[in-house]
Formats: sequence, C-alpha cells, structure tokens
Amino acid sequence: GKAFLTIDANNTDTTYNSGLVQLSEDTNESGLNSNTSRIGFKGSEALNANTDVVYQLEYKIDIDADRGDNFKSRDTYLGLAHKQYGTLLAGRLTTIDDSVDFASMLEGNNVADIGPTFNAPRANNAFAYVSPEYNGTQFLAMYAFDSDTDKGGLAKDDQFGVGATYSTGPINAGATYIHYGDDSHIRLSGNYAVSPALTVGALYQISEFGVAAKNQKASPLSEGKVGDKKENTLIVSGEMKTATPWTAYGQATLIKNVAGNDGDESVGVGIGGKYAFNKATTGHVYTGYVNSERKNVKYEGSNETH
Repeated sequence: GKAFLTIDANNTDTTYNSGLVQLSEDTNESGLNSNTSRIGFKGSEALNANTDVVYQLEYKIDIDADRGDNFKSRDTYLGLAHKQYGTLLAGRLTTIDDSVDFASMLEGNNVADIGPTFNAPRANNAFAYVSPEYNGTQFLAMYAFDSDTDKGGLAKDDQFGVGATYSTGPINAGATYIHYGDDSHIRLSGNYAVSPALTVGALYQISEFGVAAKNQKASPLSEGKVGDKKENTLIVSGEMKTATPWTAYGQATLIKNVAGNDGDESVGVGIGGKYAFNKATTGHVYTGYVNSERKNVKYEGSNETH
C-alpha cells in the first residue's frame, strides 16, 4: 500500500464574461489532500519452473475524508507470467500509456493535475500483455471489451492499444497508440541521464475525441464537452539528485486545444523537492502555477462560460 498525504494552499483567480462585463473572482483554499493513497496486496505462485500465477487486489484510500470513492477498485487482476513468453494480465487495468511517461515529475494533488485529457485511465474487462525484454526493448499490448466504465475510464467501445519501450544506458524511450470508437491517442516519451545526477525528460501526445465530439457531449475522460480538434500536449522536465537525501525537480506543461476544444489552452509550471528519510518514507515540498484559458467550460460560480 501507499499513504501520501499533503497540506495544500491554493490561490485561484478566475476571470469570466457576464454579458458585456468582464468579472474576476479571487479565492483561497487550504486543506489536506490524499494523493493516490491505496491499500491492497499482490503476489505470485509458481506453477512450474517457468510460469507463475500473478495477482493483485488494490483499492483507493482517502486518508483525509470519508468520501464515496473510498475502497474504489484500482488495478485488480489475475495473470500468468512466463520467463520466455512474457506476462498476460486480465481484470481492471491501467492503460498501457502509463508505461510510457518518462517526463511527469509532479506528484501533489494540485500541481500534478495538469496533463493530457487522456492520461492512463483504467479499463474494465481488460487484457494486457508485456513481453520479455529483448536487447532493452519490451512490447506492450492491451484489449478491453465494450462495457460500461466509470468516470475517467474509456468510452463504451472495444478498446485496444499497442506500444513499445526501449532502455539502454542513459536512455529510456517509448511510444503507445490507443484506439476506441473514433477516438485515438498517440504518445511519445523519453528521458536522458545527462549525468549521474541530472536527468531530463519529455512527453508529446496527440489525442482525437471523435465519438463524443460528433455527438456534442461530454467524454468520460472530461467534465466538459469535447471538441473535434486534435489536443496536443507537451511536457518537459528535469530531475537532479544531490549529495544529500534531497532530490530537486521541475516540470513545464503546455496543452493546446484542451479536450479537443478549439483555442482552449493550459500552461503549467511546477518545481519541488523530495527528501528520502528511508526506503519507505519520503517527504515532499512543491509549488506550481497553472494558467488555463477555456472557452468551453462552465464556471460554477457564475454559470458563465470562460
């Protein structure tokens, strides 16, 4: 399991149009946030010298509140792992693009929220395959049956994805393609260890939201309506280890045509540090700035779009 609890202070300045008048609201919020905290167990049982049965049950835990999504299922699966032929999993699984992200450094609940609209959701009734490593290369594949999915999951269509990762020396790189209905998402990512202390990374993703855009309705991936433009996301980051238990990091994110909506843009910058008390315990400190210009989002405080 993992317990990740933060104290966050947020200042939000919202500017929106009300008729011919432009209004602005400034809000300040602070409180505790539980970030990807979970509990569960996983293990394996040998069938023979080359094959193991592998399993995992994992559930979300909201440390700071008693909300309805406590004990919500995360990755839960049963599978077979073969030394020569790879690993096959079946169950509720995170999509394979999660294995191709060598750039995202931000971990806090707020500054880490900015990213692609499609970003490693979980798929129900899914299969995933990971090949053994061949000269630093691994192949990835997934398939999920047409089924109802929870908010943040995939659409009600058969889903499939393919990808590959490559690791050698100071370089990690990978690519994935995921498709369902008329929606598709292509991701490229990699990092490079400039020195033993400094690593730089980047991620670029193109997303199309064909099904929801045609029907002018919300995608299960987005709270607002999606559009028919291609969403483009670029993330660049750097991480530097020090001679102390501290590790410093920084990340910048640019998203054009957010959720496929023409002209919507988001820019985010975050910096922070991690202090390793021991192998199991890490302290975090971070700050960030996000600027979003959204024409197709309803502002709850005023019922105006901005």
